[in-house]
Amino acid sequence: MSNILIIGAAGLNGIATINALFAKADLKDTIIAGVRSEEKAQALKNRFPNLKTRIMDIEQPDTLASSMRGVDKVFFITGNILEREQHAKLVIDAAKAATSVTDFIFYSVFGAEYESILFGRQFRFGEKYLENSGLKWTHLRTIFFQDNLLGWADGIKQGTLYLGTGAGKFAPLVVSDIGEIAANVLTSNTHQNKAYNITGPELLSGADIAHIFSTTLDSEVTHVSPNNETTLASLIDTGWPQWQAEGLIELFNLFADNQAAVVSPDGEALLGRKLTTLKEFITENRTAFI
Repeated sequence: MSNILIIGAAGLNGIATINALFAKADLKDTIIAGVRSEEKAQALKNRFPNLKTRIMDIEQPDTLASSMRGVDKVFFITGNILEREQHAKLVIDAAKAATSVTDFIFYSVFGAEYESILFGRQFRFGEKYLENSGLKWTHLRTIFFQDNLLGWADGIKQGTLYLGTGAGKFAPLVVSDIGEIAANVLTSNTHQNKAYNITGPELLSGADIAHIFSTTLDSEVTHVSPNNETTLASLIDTGWPQWQAEGLIELFNLFADNQAAVVSPDGEALLGRKLTTLKEFITENRTAFI
């Protein structure tokens, strides 16, 4: 039995992980959600009655240190913030200072080890810092989510998928799958000091994605790959911070150049079943796209 602390528990990935943990019939571990407010804590407890919560702020050392009390394993899901490196350092330092913590599972991105784009450099800093901390570490490197396409739903409803990935292919992943993968890793002791590259089950170009939408929704959807300037303006207009929008364009350009055209076996091996296909995701979320 372990006390497992999930930092970033109120986000989509945190909730998916908690959901998968409590879905385990043989769960014996205590699951603790680290959140920033009582409101978020109560919302999670309303959904998961057996969940424990601790109020913490990564930038307030006292609350961060107290959140680690009695914890055996930490799962750190960083927020979508520019200060990812700083937050990773603070959390890893606090885990190391807490003598109870032995294992640290780090939520990262596919290709982080190459440090070729902003997102990769941000997460690789945390990976390297963790590897040198003395804690037992596991990196879960994930790729672009199928769920992100919900943000493109308005265009899809009008018959166009505006996705600036050119003709390049990549293998998008479903959030619920990575949540289940994380739950499997957190409840096992066989993944220490390993890095996993987790992709979806199939290589898809923007045109492929549009075709799957067309056949699944019975409505014609065409892929258009806007240039970088158009994509940047669109993202900023919808509220993305400048740095994050520029980072996404870097990622899209990497996809366009087929630098992530890989289906990794790690996800299916960790999941213990087939990964969710895009067709299955669209079918499940059909009403969001019509």
